[in-house]
Amino acid sequence: MTCLLACMVRRLALCAACLALSVPVLAGVRLEAPEKAARGDAFLALAVSDEPVERFVFLWRGKTFTARAEAPGETGGQKSASWRAVILLPVPLEEKAHSLELGVAAAVAGRRTNSVAPQALTRLALYDKARPVQKLTVDKKYVNPPASQQARIRKDREKVRQALAQFLPERCWTMPLARPVPGGISSLFGMKRVFNGQPRSVHRGLDMRGALGAPVQACADGQVALVDNLYFSGNVVYINHGEGVFSAYLHLSEAQVTPGERVRKGQIIGLVGATGRVTGPHLHLSLIVQGQSVDPQPLLAAECIPAVSSATSAHAGGLNQ
Repeated sequence: MTCLLACMVRRLALCAACLALSVPVLAGVRLEAPEKAARGDAFLALAVSDEPVERFVFLWRGKTFTARAEAPGETGGQKSASWRAVILLPVPLEEKAHSLELGVAAAVAGRRTNSVAPQALTRLALYDKARPVQKLTVDKKYVNPPASQQARIRKDREKVRQALAQFLPERCWTMPLARPVPGGISSLFGMKRVFNGQPRSVHRGLDMRGALGAPVQACADGQVALVDNLYFSGNVVYINHGEGVFSAYLHLSEAQVTPGERVRKGQIIGLVGATGRVTGPHLHLSLIVQGQSVDPQPLLAAECIPAVSSATSAHAGGLNQ
């Protein structure tokens, strides 16, 4: 492991297995990413330039994703003489390829970002995690919704779509993400769901145990994108963490934030509930990265951090930590 990779791991407070060194194509721009990633997971990539740049453009699965470059200085307790950016990228559950190529280019002001040629490349091998089947019994109206609710369900989907379309250019998140509740996991991401004996789509979130009324904390700094009551999800809070990363907190008994509000990592944003399609009180945590639902669990802190009250967060300063 290179010194540069070790610095990246310390800075993001992740285990050394999360990142692996890649090979640069051209001198001056370097790229670090895992050697392999699971379908359904998100992974961290790091771009570094020895020359001044405004931003980095990552090329992944035929799309481009832009991240602001951080100027040389001291970040995370480590000194750096390079311009760098870190980004979170998804591997969809449905991805069929055995491996995928990741590229990056350094961009300056006025340069188009939709036609850049990569200056560094690496390839990630993809693999599958075990995805067991989970059988649940719920109110039949959530398995086969009545015709009278179809318009509401369509409207709910549009609300979520609009929330996830909101753009926040700054990266507000830091790793690891805060655990929103201290309880264990009751249902894994990617499990195949069977409701009342009828197969349904896979589980696109992480169900975490929590007592009714227990506080729910924000995973990272960000801006509230949606607060609403949805047919399947019950009371929800969606938070935009910037650069294409969102978290969603479902089935709440109540929300304690408002749309557009800036929140801090660890801030209480609602209370555990049993609203919507549930079998009992718990928190469903979703992580949406660049438009794809991914497994939050590998990115969560091992322990729940002390809650940050709204009053404390009001004068906590800037969003980035």
